[in-house]
Amino acid sequence: MNYLTRRPNEILTEISLGSLEGWKSTYWKLRRRSSFDFPVLSVAAAARMAKGGVVEEARIVLGAVASRPLLADEAAKSLMGRSLDQETIAKAAALASRLAKRVSNTDFDMSWRKKVTSEFVTYALRELRGDDMRAERRQLSGHNEHAVS
Repeated sequence: MNYLTRRPNEILTEISLGSLEGWKSTYWKLRRRSSFDFPVLSVAAAARMAKGGVVEEARIVLGAVASRPLLADEAAKSLMGRSLDQETIAKAAALASRLAKRVSNTDFDMSWRKKVTSEFVTYALRELRGDDMRAERRQLSGHNEHAVS
């Protein structure tokens, strides 16, 4: 492992990232309580949009739906070359929800887990589209049973 072979006189001085021009990203986390809590679902989504709102590149990652974060490649690919209209978002959300698995640290029903995964991917993609999602975030965070951030 490379990180174990560093010498005492070596130091990281720079990290260079490619251009983030045109990229938008968002993160949604569902948890049981509104205070600090581990997520029972998380969705990270990012897209690079062309001038007309057409998706050029996209990434969707689901957390807490399996034993490790899962890249929803098929869902992200379904966005390519398309605008984030209702039909495109619904298709991507359905594809992403297929990745949700039963996780031993939660008691959630499998059909509920897939449904809420689809809903949260929808929220994330709507936010990338430019929809004002503050009301949805407030509504979900104020709910007694679950909270979102």
